Amino acid sequence: MIPVSNLDAAMLYAETAEMPMHTMGVLILERTVGAGDGSPFEIMRKLFAERIHLIPPFRRRVVQGPLQIGDPHWIEDPAFDLDQHFVRFVLPSPGGMRELRDFVGAFAGSRLDRSRPLWKAALVEGLESDRLSLVMKIHHAAMDGGRAAAIAGELLDDAPEGRSFPSPDGPWVPDREPSIPWLASDTLRTLMGKPKRALVATQRVASAVRSRGSAEPQARPEVPPPEKAPLFEAPPTPFNRALTPNRSVGLSDVSFEDVKAIKEAFGTSVNDVVLAACCASLRSWLAAHEGLPERPLVATVPVSVRHEGDEAANRVSVIRVHLPINLDDSVERLMKIHEETNRQKLRHRGKGGGDVLKNFADIVTNVTVPWFLTHLMGFYSSHHLADRVPPLWNLVISNIAGPPVPLYTTGARLTHLFPLGPVQQGSGLNITVMSVVDRLCVGVLSCTELVPDVQDIATAFVDEIEQLKRCIGHA
Repeated sequence: MIPVSNLDAAMLYAETAEMPMHTMGVLILERTVGAGDGSPFEIMRKLFAERIHLIPPFRRRVVQGPLQIGDPHWIEDPAFDLDQHFVRFVLPSPGGMRELRDFVGAFAGSRLDRSRPLWKAALVEGLESDRLSLVMKIHHAAMDGGRAAAIAGELLDDAPEGRSFPSPDGPWVPDREPSIPWLASDTLRTLMGKPKRALVATQRVASAVRSRGSAEPQARPEVPPPEKAPLFEAPPTPFNRALTPNRSVGLSDVSFEDVKAIKEAFGTSVNDVVLAACCASLRSWLAAHEGLPERPLVATVPVSVRHEGDEAANRVSVIRVHLPINLDDSVERLMKIHEETNRQKLRHRGKGGGDVLKNFADIVTNVTVPWFLTHLMGFYSSHHLADRVPPLWNLVISNIAGPPVPLYTTGARLTHLFPLGPVQQGSGLNITVMSVVDRLCVGVLSCTELVPDVQDIATAFVDEIEQLKRCIGHA
């Protein structure tokens, strides 16, 4: 058995019926010559069966003691059954992207079964132009978006003829279900150690705060440090309300070369270009609905802090970026965001290298017990308290590095991989992008009641990239 880290466990405690905490990927596969024997579903299922040892979390499930007082553990599931996790679906006619988005939205809205390993995949057939889609969802407690993106490289090959991959070291050995006496003993050990662990985490946070002031000016003297932002600075928007379980999905893609050309022309970063395109698409959507707020939007932007050899499911921190939706000019917005991200990166480094979320999770999970946290989130969610509390941020925007080389499976080539991150209470919109060889794929997930026309946001992202391309000659 493997203890679930505090940050990973927090993803379990936060989940409610209205707020499933899984990440998703929508892979588009273009069929090629030499599809092999068997149906696409049979071929893909065989692939999963042969390579599942390369993805250890796929055969692990969560166990926890009675009453949810002790900490959870991962065990190699003795009842693992691949057919409970890999299913087939056929799109209704005409099998276009609209029908695929509808399926993905419905797939996103249901929680994963805690009595099994926390993932599920659907091979979607009936997609126009004889294409296939592999739609996967994986609980955030099992892996973050960066690790989930790497799964494509495990399941698919970098050459049409396939590749050799390491065989398992030996036969897979499932764990025995822990006994009630063992769980009770582990719970007692956990409770006795909580005060010390909470104190250590508090000291780490205090140390990082003390070191922040001196670290910032030394790291980048030419960049003024950001002023300390108020806690509830995010303006209210139509998507900053309580969630329902319903989800809508928007998907689009642009040339990755165009994004890199914009980056080079204006001396920014790829992430700055992504944020600028998101800013423009949000500006367009808000103007068409309840109007533009007077203050900039606040976007939470995850930052990977994973070190080599780090096996934790989640190793991520965040920075807060203000999106200047009040500015009319595309280039002016991009440069304003570039200045903002430089300041926020500087501040982030000054906070001690990005372990803020981990340390916060360590404190929260050690001053209480899982039962309390789970029921607290359930109460907050079921009573729609997000409608009564100002938002801490407006939305989450993630930029994930995807496979840099073409990928294939038997008789098919990966052309797109659209990522989708979860939405949170009070923040019913998530935009995630991923580079896939020569394309930058954009996945937008929203609560249907808050943003029913979410595809408009995905489409406006493409429009802004085209606008910035036209501005390159004037840079």
